[in-house]
Amino acid sequence: MQDFASAAMVRLLVRAMAAHGLVPPPPPPGADGLAASHVPLAYKRSVVEAVLHQGGLGTLLQLAQRVDLLAGDPVHRALLGASSPPELMARWQRLERYVHSRHQVSITASAPGTLALHHHARPGVREEPHPTESLAVLGVLLGASQALGVRGLQVEIGASSTADQRLNLRMEVPAPTSAPAEQHAQLAPLAVQGQMGHWTLRWKPHDDKAPTTPAPKPQPTAHLCDALPWPPLAQQLARHVLHDPAAQHTVDALAQHTGLARRSLQRALTQGGLSCRRIVTEARARLAAQWLLESPHGLAEIGFACGFADQPHFTREFARHVGLTPARYRQAFGCVGAFGSN
Repeated sequence: MQDFASAAMVRLLVRAMAAHGLVPPPPPPGADGLAASHVPLAYKRSVVEAVLHQGGLGTLLQLAQRVDLLAGDPVHRALLGASSPPELMARWQRLERYVHSRHQVSITASAPGTLALHHHARPGVREEPHPTESLAVLGVLLGASQALGVRGLQVEIGASSTADQRLNLRMEVPAPTSAPAEQHAQLAPLAVQGQMGHWTLRWKPHDDKAPTTPAPKPQPTAHLCDALPWPPLAQQLARHVLHDPAAQHTVDALAQHTGLARRSLQRALTQGGLSCRRIVTEARARLAAQWLLESPHGLAEIGFACGFADQPHFTREFARHVGLTPARYRQAFGCVGAFGSN
């Protein structure tokens, strides 16, 4: 638990504890507090211990699902830009790669309406995730799936090979309000047997013929590139990128959005001295600049939410488009004393 993703997790748990009448530990020292990209490992552990002491494993799973309490955070925006559980998983996996997380969630099997997942250590990492870490990650994925409007969501915890030992736990999501205490008794054996990191998610696949209520989407600033002297096609693409900067905006994806063939799109942009890559990066850099000036969130968190591949990529591309690295840009133009430089 040494990356910003787990720091965002701590912010979620602390806010959820307060919302559910539990008492979180005092915030870590320092000006940045819980807004920083990183919080001390000891503090992260103290938060989880406080949840377990006051509520148990079932309460930890319940609190981790309160992703609504992260509204306004860059990670929240990036994850809830997904349209389905598989896309949500792709974004989560990109988040893990971005921060070089010691642990990862792998897809072991997939079918329409089903994902089998395993939370485990990355190759070369000796320490497997603690059961509470796996449970917290599962809670976030379940909460995000609910926020996306996924119907009929169910989860099975435990490897399929343990089914004959009756260690698997199946539950509907969201679980009944009376479930946390019962879930603690059910989850404890899974933790002891090392099965907490094996999950199977099931849901009702989307039926295009059935009426649906769109899940609420974060509302990014979609007009940050309007002042640029770009032709209407380029402005259309920029607004599309700004609506969901964390998506994979490949040339093929952008061509599909415009309804043009790949080569036709590239030819039209080239006539105006532009390219898909330039438009995507410019839009992401402008949104990152806004986050840097108007929020206290850490550089890594902002870089991920804006769609950059990793921290060096963010630093390099931002400096190329803006003229300063993200840290120097915040120091030069941010409100003095408002945020840490991270």
